[in-house]
Amino acid sequence: MKARMISFNILKEICIQKGYSNLVLQKKLEFAQEKDKGFITQIVYGTLQNYRYCRYQWTDFVKKMDHEEIALLLDMSVYQMIFMDKVPSYAIINDAVDIAKKINGRYANLVNAVLHKVDKQKVKEVIGKKEEVLAIKTSHPTWLVNMWIKQYGYDIAEKICFSNLEIKPVTARVNTLKISKQELLEKEPLFQAGNVSEDALIYHGSHLAATSYFKEGFVSIQDEASQMVAYLLDPKPGMRVLDTCSAPGTKATHIAQLMQDEGEILCGDIHEHRVHLIEEGAKRLGITCMKAVVMDATTLENIEGTFDRVLCDVPCSGYGVLANKSDIKYHMESSDMDTLIPLQQKILNCACEKVKQDGVLVYSTCTLNKKENEKQIEAFLSTHEDFILEEQKTIFPFEYQSDGFFMAKLRRK
Repeated sequence: MKARMISFNILKEICIQKGYSNLVLQKKLEFAQEKDKGFITQIVYGTLQNYRYCRYQWTDFVKKMDHEEIALLLDMSVYQMIFMDKVPSYAIINDAVDIAKKINGRYANLVNAVLHKVDKQKVKEVIGKKEEVLAIKTSHPTWLVNMWIKQYGYDIAEKICFSNLEIKPVTARVNTLKISKQELLEKEPLFQAGNVSEDALIYHGSHLAATSYFKEGFVSIQDEASQMVAYLLDPKPGMRVLDTCSAPGTKATHIAQLMQDEGEILCGDIHEHRVHLIEEGAKRLGITCMKAVVMDATTLENIEGTFDRVLCDVPCSGYGVLANKSDIKYHMESSDMDTLIPLQQKILNCACEKVKQDGVLVYSTCTLNKKENEKQIEAFLSTHEDFILEEQKTIFPFEYQSDGFFMAKLRRK
């Protein structure tokens, strides 16, 4: 039971106390036995990815559920019963009842009865309107599925939803300042060439960040779609580049590679501790052309002069990264974008003033939402006649087993 108790405590911290899934899991796994770590990880991420589908399986057996922790315990238990075939139901139910006693003893009989009914029912078929069926089957909010259908069409929305249930590969970016991609592929059979980015490697081992390849700066962990942003920016050696929302600096270090570490990259974040993350990343990779500073991207005070290239990888709703960050899917509200859209506009309007004539401004997000993407670019161009749109693209998560991303390349006349 200890492994399931740890799993439940992790889920409680993520779902109820709103912790970040990767940070909470990493911290709590330190207290787990080595043999249980994979089991716990599967329960946590599996429950987060399938939370709505799992809840759909048991809610008919409860008139009213007024206890958040017990509801979460039922979700977690039902996930195991449906998706973890090698685990016997009696073990899942017995442990769930024991955990319920620790939460609130009066719910133990309820948990026992509900899970036995689910076990007897097997899997309940999802019925209703096709949009609602898709949302429940893939555990997305219905409003988000409806938005994607409206913006991209049903077929693409369906592919996005099912792609978000897949386990994405661990993707790295080779540090070409230290080693070539071919050398690394020949040296380590666990690496495989990526699907879209020239510098991408797919890693088939575990814990890449703990390997010498990462520690010695031969690779960075970065999604392939994210890597395409630096290519679109198209920086050249000797240029002056501004990265306005840089932390933790992954895109900035890629830009430095493309510049062969020649020129100047000014990058920053509004929080000082995150600026230190940028500096640590540059140091690990052996990059010297980056200067990290505390920077408010909505004002860019104390940022002097103009730049050949400016990157605005703005704060966004994150609807493109739901496969790897299922806690976003669990907590998201349709109102989340209400404060983000004005913030994105403010950053874009401020950053454009720092672009040289004939210079390039790239706007990017890791979300799939035209209000934060194409509509933002349309609004910007309507009030900035000195800029033209050269290229914009959306990368969907089902295309390259990557995150979903949007990026637009604007040039100052």
